[in-house]
Amino acid sequence: MKRDLKALQTGPHDVLIVGGGIYGAAVAREAATRGLKTALVEQADFCSGTSANSLKIVHGGLRYLQQADLPRVFESIRERSNVLRVAPHLAAPVPCLMPTRGCLMKSRPVMAFGLLVNDVFSCARNRGLDRARRIPNGRTLSRRACLGILPMLQEKRITGAAQWYDGLAYDTERLAIGMLKAAAGAGATLANYAQVQTLLVEGDRVVGARVADRLGGANFDVRAGLVVNAAGPWLDQLLAGLGRPMAEATQHLALAMNLVVKNWPVATHALGLQSNLNRLYFFMPWRGAVMAGTYYREFTGSPDDFRVTDEDFATYLASLNSCLPGTALTRADVLAVQAGIVPSLRPARPDREPELLRHYRLVDHARRDGLEGLLSICGIKFTTARGVAEKVVDAAAAKIGKRIASSTTHCTPLPGGDMPDWTSFQREMAAAHPEVAAPDLERLLRLYGSAAQDIFAIAAAHKPPDALLRAELQFVLREEMPQTLGDLVFRRTGLGSAGRPDAAVLRICAETMGAERGWNAERIRRESAAVEQAPDLWQAGCFPAG
Repeated sequence: MKRDLKALQTGPHDVLIVGGGIYGAAVAREAATRGLKTALVEQADFCSGTSANSLKIVHGGLRYLQQADLPRVFESIRERSNVLRVAPHLAAPVPCLMPTRGCLMKSRPVMAFGLLVNDVFSCARNRGLDRARRIPNGRTLSRRACLGILPMLQEKRITGAAQWYDGLAYDTERLAIGMLKAAAGAGATLANYAQVQTLLVEGDRVVGARVADRLGGANFDVRAGLVVNAAGPWLDQLLAGLGRPMAEATQHLALAMNLVVKNWPVATHALGLQSNLNRLYFFMPWRGAVMAGTYYREFTGSPDDFRVTDEDFATYLASLNSCLPGTALTRADVLAVQAGIVPSLRPARPDREPELLRHYRLVDHARRDGLEGLLSICGIKFTTARGVAEKVVDAAAAKIGKRIASSTTHCTPLPGGDMPDWTSFQREMAAAHPEVAAPDLERLLRLYGSAAQDIFAIAAAHKPPDALLRAELQFVLREEMPQTLGDLVFRRTGLGSAGRPDAAVLRICAETMGAERGWNAERIRRESAAVEQAPDLWQAGCFPAG
């Protein structure tokens, strides 16, 4: 990927996508690979807003079965399989456990029936998948087996547990980056730190956008046959800039927060546990820590101004600690915060969490507002972004009268995902690189897949002991368009995903990026300070330092 602002101005493009989160990335990949001339602009770094806030679950839709939302169940099953197929390095099955109680909906017999129905509905879920990425059948466990995993649950009402498997994403940001790399490989023009100032309107048609380069300061126009507004929490803010009445795409918003924690007593299974307020939280084992989520509260105001408050922290930690007897998480146990703004259906009632939007929304503003050339997509889940993008591109092509190829994104591997057998690939890489410590090898293979071989080739030109790290950094800097040290540390390499990297690693990152980008000593110092002092890790490095 290369940040080429001149190419953005060479148009018109068929489609201009505003927003580089998971939905914008998925639409860009879908559009470019199906033959549309595609451009995408993102006001900060790619996948740095709401899409950076994820519980890392690649949902198979089991929770929607309880709601009898069968279309969403089948959609989730299908798209989970697609993620496991096209990104086998970034996602894998994980065992999930939920204790059973009583004789009603949460009882062991009822849960056993639900798991059986889910397995029947998803009977084709493993078709075409590598053996290591296949989802096993669900089952229930006895009380004794449940307490063997969760010995602290000694209450008499526990009758056993429901166990099923879902997908776990090793790095959701790299899923988005993979989609963007695939889009660029198919001819799309992409730019981060390129903020839309206003949409360009001629008569009753949107014909592009006025864009500000947040790195260089220049303003320029990007013209397109159709604009897809995929700006996440900023959807309605972009529409408001048109200065005319427009149908709202989001209407209401909620703050969502996940915590990366240490000292959680169970790291072998993902857990679904009830709080003292009967709220279900999930605890996902993730990269040596545990991801706990999700906390929600109503949000009002500009998405630019949202913050996690002390009250949010205190309320959330109390709820998490009530899920498992004897747990005493404190702020010192919180390695990182991931937070974002998500769409909700209506304002929250007192003492209740907001009711989240259940289905994506695709708004055709020609129908709703009499304004041609503009679609708005309000997405919900990481898992289903690809399938939604397919529908968006179908609609976009119809709007501009272009014939496009059939979609192949459900079966075409993302960059790095082109290995037929994950286990054999791991074994071959371990044999080829015995000098690399097993944890380091595992991390590189999971982040970059087959592209890790390019990193090993670059490492040959460096001297130990930092050769592999410097090679990884050079690969990312040359191929994946990070503009700040925070982009590199938090959203490309994952070195800061579970807290800030240690001082020595950060120094190597800053030195390597400085050398690649031609930064002087003062710029390196400012970039390092921006990462070290960032109050919110999920937003760290989203804006140039100075």
